[in-house]
Amino acid sequence: MKILHVCETIIGGTGSYLAELVPHQVTKYGIENVSLLVPDSHLQYIDPKILSSGIQIATFRRPRRLSGAFMLARRYLQVLKSVKPDIVHAHSSIAGAVVRVARGFTKARIIFCAHGWSMDMTGTPRTRKLAELVERGLAIFPDQIIVISSHELGRALKLGIPFSRLSLVPNGIDATAPAVEPAAWVDDRIKVLYAGRFDYQKGVDVLIEAVRGLDDKLSVRLVGDNAVSRNVLPEPLPDCIVKLGWLDRNGVTAQMKSCDVLVVPSRWEGFGLVAIEAMRLSKPVIVSAVGGLQEIVDHGKYGYLVEAENVAQLHERLRTLDKASLKEMGAIGYQRFASTYTADRMVRQIDAVYAGRSLPETDVA
Repeated sequence: MKILHVCETIIGGTGSYLAELVPHQVTKYGIENVSLLVPDSHLQYIDPKILSSGIQIATFRRPRRLSGAFMLARRYLQVLKSVKPDIVHAHSSIAGAVVRVARGFTKARIIFCAHGWSMDMTGTPRTRKLAELVERGLAIFPDQIIVISSHELGRALKLGIPFSRLSLVPNGIDATAPAVEPAAWVDDRIKVLYAGRFDYQKGVDVLIEAVRGLDDKLSVRLVGDNAVSRNVLPEPLPDCIVKLGWLDRNGVTAQMKSCDVLVVPSRWEGFGLVAIEAMRLSKPVIVSAVGGLQEIVDHGKYGYLVEAENVAQLHERLRTLDKASLKEMGAIGYQRFASTYTADRMVRQIDAVYAGRSLPETDVA
């Protein structure tokens, strides 16, 4: 079986998703049978686990998102001819649109994973309605649509996409975290970590506003940078905040090992992979009550929930944190991760989707 992954971006959750999936596929199907198509400007962000697997990586130019879509389409048709895949697995909205519209150019089985529906993005009612119409129209082209949370499944069903065309495969990561030493972070204050893109969707600006006035209580580190949006961070930053820029997987893990709590203040989210990465390390999470994030913490049972974009509520949650409670919540969160969100379960389910087998209900987290 030959597999081609098509990505509009490799930064963030999609890259982490593929870092778990690709090495497994190389082992199962052979190094010559797994390929990846990504923007040339994102090569530096490809996870070392993918690079070390030795798979073929093709690239396309992506100077801007819209013009990049046309360049992706042209390059995709070229790669189809050379690779001749049996499976094309498209990741996220633009790559998904390109692959689905070009359905007639290949006999491969087409798999699409939105990694967060476009119609969940904050915007005008007209914009969201247009996104719904587009997703509904494109849904007829793939052989199967992988949804990564029950929230995504529900949204798809509301669009009228038949249940038989949907496969619920929640994200998963390796049960064992990278073996790295905790980052140096000596501070008596509560150590708060944000790790992700500095884009509007991710709500890092909400966190920044929420920590104002808490300099004596919190030490905050921001890992990441802009990927899609620009000028998201309000200035000046509170004194308690330090920006670290992009870090590789080991660097992020080292910061997580040293923090007291991870905050995921997203405005919308299909899943929220960074939350389970923290839970794997027994680190508690504070997440927005949106999309798959609220499922991960089971509506507050395994982590703290706050209303999206509610600066005052997040401020109050941060203000009242204490290290003893955080440690207790972290232990509870680890149990949630270990029972539900491991990569072994995820890759097994994706293998079944590729093969056209239905997923047993007992095998769905």
